[in-house]
Amino acid sequence: MTTKASAPGKIILLGEHAAVYGNPVLVATVDLRSYVTVSKRNDDKFVLNNPAVDVMNFKFEFSDIPRLRKKWNLALSAEAIYKTLRFIEESAGLSIDINSDVPVSSGMGSSASIASALVFAISREMGHNLSKKEIARISWDIENIIHKKSSGVDPYAVTYGGIIRYQSGKCENVRIRECPEITIGNTGIRSDTGEIVSDVMKLKNKFPGFFEKYLEIMKEIVDYGQRFLESGDMEGFGQVMNINHGLLSAIGVSSPELEKLVWASRKKSPGAKLCGAGRGGIMIAIGDVANEIEKVGGQVIKTRISRDGVRLEN
Repeated sequence: MTTKASAPGKIILLGEHAAVYGNPVLVATVDLRSYVTVSKRNDDKFVLNNPAVDVMNFKFEFSDIPRLRKKWNLALSAEAIYKTLRFIEESAGLSIDINSDVPVSSGMGSSASIASALVFAISREMGHNLSKKEIARISWDIENIIHKKSSGVDPYAVTYGGIIRYQSGKCENVRIRECPEITIGNTGIRSDTGEIVSDVMKLKNKFPGFFEKYLEIMKEIVDYGQRFLESGDMEGFGQVMNINHGLLSAIGVSSPELEKLVWASRKKSPGAKLCGAGRGGIMIAIGDVANEIEKVGGQVIKTRISRDGVRLEN
């Protein structure tokens, strides 16, 4: 028997970084996906293929996992195997193949996408039908190992799919008539989510009074943005995106490369902002601004907002 599952990438529409401290965030999944194929073996060995991180035909045993957690290109898969098998209380060797369309370290939730697909595929191959809530929770635990402190927004978003409002392990679908058109611009610079989150936390500890007000404003931004989305007011939503970007820049998570793409996009778009951890990675803009991004040296990632979360593939 073989099981194939996939999960989407995601973009943060409004509220990143504040989500780490329990604030709400608006997030959407896109139609770039990670694919995981799992086959149960007749022995207790694991064989892993993940070409994106130069892992080919890598063989190991369950007892090797503590050591593999320290390897940058093996930690995610090893942790997913460990946590999933422990959760379902099963033990078996597995052959696992991972392929992903989601850019790595760019702000599009590549690790959460792979984690969610791994949890789903492994559990189904072993005969278990986990709920989306269980898949999201296990994936969040995996993300905490990989990123040191995860808000949970990425694993919940890619598991449930669509445009959702997420807050502290709870999510609800945002009711919209149609998904807005977006353009994603990539700086081509990989960012370290764990390091950036840590730096923001240091800023919070140094200026607690300022940060308390900052979090209040970010909640208002998400509330305004949700109302504009639900009413189809893209001009209003774009203005809120611009304010969000300014606040993210104020706490030090923008970069010259991101600013260049954001400001080029605003020549035609009502709203553009960095997306994800920042200091590289991607930005998003309302509407089609591919030409504006490419003119200033950015890479355009062609995709659209999708309503599908983690799913089985034929």
